[in-house]
Amino acid sequence: MGRELVGPFRVPDGVKMTSAKYVEFLTDHFLPWYKKKNRAFRSKIIFMHDNAPSHAAKNTSVSLAAMGIKGEKLMVWPPSSPDLNPIEKLWSILKQKIYEVGRQFTSKQQLWEAILTSCKDIQAETLQELTNPMDARIVKVISKKGSYVNM
Repeated sequence: MGRELVGPFRVPDGVKMTSAKYVEFLTDHFLPWYKKKNRAFRSKIIFMHDNAPSHAAKNTSVSLAAMGIKGEKLMVWPPSSPDLNPIEKLWSILKQKIYEVGRQFTSKQQLWEAILTSCKDIQAETLQELTNPMDARIVKVISKKGSYVNM
């Protein structure tokens, strides 16, 4: 995120997102995007994902390190803190756009097309508004030693 939305991506029906599948996804989709970015951009990027088992697995950490995503390049999440991730607020915005005026869908394909359209409509400024407050939010959590903070 930042000023650019990467995705959306769809997990095929019936696929369990294991560490191996997640690493495959990162290799196929994230890494090519990341490698196209200039050195200045790559030096500033911080990779964020949550504590889902496929994200927190040792295999995933080792694979990310091999991609150059390690140390301060990798956000370590406190437990039970999905609200810190700006993507959670983006999901809320997307849901509002997708289901505006009580819209309903009769197929997964119809829903997927609405998701794609809604993602294309997200402006860079909206993404900036979601990511800019991160530093202050993280400092607040650190000052509370990872305890709950009201944001």
